[in-house]
Amino acid sequence: MVDELIDYVIHLIDAKKGDTGRLSYILEALQDGKTIYNSDKKYLDSLIATYLGSSKRKVGEQKPVEELKTELARVNKRLEKFEKRGYRKPVGRKATFFFVTCFFGWHALITMLARKSIIDIKDLNPYFLPIYQLDKIIPSEYLHYVYQFNLSIPKIVVLAWGAMILAWIILGFVYLVKFIRSRYNPAKH
Repeated sequence: MVDELIDYVIHLIDAKKGDTGRLSYILEALQDGKTIYNSDKKYLDSLIATYLGSSKRKVGEQKPVEELKTELARVNKRLEKFEKRGYRKPVGRKATFFFVTCFFGWHALITMLARKSIIDIKDLNPYFLPIYQLDKIIPSEYLHYVYQFNLSIPKIVVLAWGAMILAWIILGFVYLVKFIRSRYNPAKH
């Protein structure tokens, strides 16, 4: 391990990568068998990862040909799937949820306007409010359970829309926290 580090440090000095004075000090310490400081270890690790990461791999660490062939076959299969399906991004769950929220929001808005006697729902075309036609589709014995809790379809629509708005607020906070955590670097603080 120490011999590898010495080789890496010599290679870094020859390639003139990094602070040559500091690298010379690290080289002397390694050759004398002294321990190096943690800051020097971190410095050396970052230089090795940056400049020697892929070029100084050992032969034993390289993947065998069989593994590379299977990986290439797997990548080719994925590429074929993309070509068959196309490169269009599918509609996601958030987009679908947004559409449903707007759909319920339209019904909830009409319901709230009807409560304030601004408009009359019965005057509107039934195609504008398809959710309110559910009482004609759902059997009355199932609607009876809903009516026991003093709920009607317009009340359920408003409650569902309120729950969706609350879910959007929670989703917003979750994604904001994820974004902040992805940008936070404890090493800088």
